[in-house]
Amino acid sequence: MHETALAQNIIDIAQETGRTHPEATIKTVRVIIGEMIAIVPELLHHAYDSLVSNTPLCQSKLDIKIIPVSAECMHCRRSFGVQEFEFSCPYCHSNRITVKSGNEFYIEELEVESCPS
Repeated sequence: MHETALAQNIIDIAQETGRTHPEATIKTVRVIIGEMIAIVPELLHHAYDSLVSNTPLCQSKLDIKIIPVSAECMHCRRSFGVQEFEFSCPYCHSNRITVKSGNEFYIEELEVESCPS
């Protein structure tokens, strides 16, 4: 399952950060994922929750922001949102386009809580 592998990558990165800052507890992992990555958010949440049980991240939650696909036409130079993965310009109907967003995958932020010393 695609989502399980992505969840494991997110967890690995968050745990590595947690090891370098043992005084903090990770509460929320915020990720940015482009629509072209083709994930099912519910499945990613489920995979994340299953994989973090019995780990230092067991109390954390995953927050997902999906970035829509946008493109620019190389012929008429207009920008547009790609609907239903139709990769042609809605203005001049050219197929010469450049994808500008929608293939992102990164951790935007780790929300942490400092442990009392």
